[in-house]
Amino acid sequence: MTKHEKLFGKLQNGRINAVELRSLLRQAGWSLNRTKGSHEIWENGPQTFVLATHSKDLKPYQVKLAK
Repeated sequence: MTKHEKLFGKLQNGRINAVELRSLLRQAGWSLNRTKGSHEIWENGPQTFVLATHSKDLKPYQVKLAK
C-alpha cells in the first residue's frame, strides 16, 4: 500500500489531520490560494475547497466544498 493510498483511506475513514490532508490535496493537483485566520482556500481550476484547521485533527464538518 502506497502513502497516497494510506492517506486516502484515512480521509475516507474521517481520521485525517490537517498536515496529511494538505499533502493529499497537493498530490491531487490542488494549490493553496490564500489563508485567512484558520481557514485555507484551495483551488483546482474552477473548484474551490475551504479547509478549516481549527485543531490538529479535522472533523468532517470542518472540511467543506464550496463553489
